[in-house]
Amino acid sequence: MNIKQRKISIYLKKLSVALAVLTSFGVIAPLAMAQESASTASGTQMVSTGYNDVSRTHPNYTAITYFSQAGVIGGYADGTFKPDNAINRAEVLKIILKGSGIESNEAYGAYFPDVTEKDWFAPFVIKARALGFVKGNDADGTFAPGRQVNLAEFLKMLFVASGVDVSALEGKQVVPNIPADAWYANYVNYAAVLGIVPKDANGNVDAARPLSRGEIVNMMYLLSIILNGKDTQFLLSRAEAEMAQIEVYIAANMIAYAKIASELAYDMTQQAYKNMPDNAVVLGAAKIAKAYDLLVDSFILGIQGQNEAAAQKANEVIDKATEAWEANNATQPIAKHIKDQARKILAQVGGVEQ
Repeated sequence: MNIKQRKISIYLKKLSVALAVLTSFGVIAPLAMAQESASTASGTQMVSTGYNDVSRTHPNYTAITYFSQAGVIGGYADGTFKPDNAINRAEVLKIILKGSGIESNEAYGAYFPDVTEKDWFAPFVIKARALGFVKGNDADGTFAPGRQVNLAEFLKMLFVASGVDVSALEGKQVVPNIPADAWYANYVNYAAVLGIVPKDANGNVDAARPLSRGEIVNMMYLLSIILNGKDTQFLLSRAEAEMAQIEVYIAANMIAYAKIASELAYDMTQQAYKNMPDNAVVLGAAKIAKAYDLLVDSFILGIQGQNEAAAQKANEVIDKATEAWEANNATQPIAKHIKDQARKILAQVGGVEQ
């Protein structure tokens, strides 16, 4: 067994234990809590990001937590992160370069009239210029470090820094409202195909929309998951984090975000299973993630008044949780918890366990 395999083996053992005790730390609130008051739900929102304005129910909680713990992002002196504030060009360069593991060690050059050697952001701007993803304004050559970043600009910076080749979509009409000949078309189209940018009901993407700090961190997070698709340890740790969020979002009546978390956890564990199809812990984790995804579906159907469909999904949840238990006995506590929540849904919609 080589070093990498040994690390994965050790992590899988840890994950097995983590799945077994996930509910004992109060991380996962009972599904029934979704029908309780918001004040009750807020009692589960322990802030572990280190920022007093990023609660467990923030839509970008897992992304902010991940990059904060990795030392990629930081907050302000007052203990806040300000996830919903707009982000400027200087700030986003720092986050992208640090997140991509790129050293900002280029020698200073007076390439932009509004970037001096004393500016904190100068090393990041000079490095980004060397990499070819920032340039001066055509009119006056300025960099405009304080200007807000829009989606198109951010995606170009992110993909170039990450070494992602977007040329495969050259000249193709992928997103309906993005002209094929626009300078940013490849970046927006590629991001849309990867599923890391939000689209409206018609599949359109607002490329000119200014981004918030939380949004850019979340898109970086989603791209990192894709780029690390062969790293089973990474996928399982991120899936665990997403599963821990599902019922937190449900308890706060943020059902759409619960579904996003459950789908993401499922996708990651499926990829982990493709990486290691013969590992019982990975298989158990994949089945637990699927059970959670089905549980969210059942809950949504119940809210919509589709009682028969909700009951059918609830029974699928029970079956899948049982499969997880059988695949890896260490999943017993969390599998039991999921089955109990499915049975509560059955009782609420008048269904019968099959």
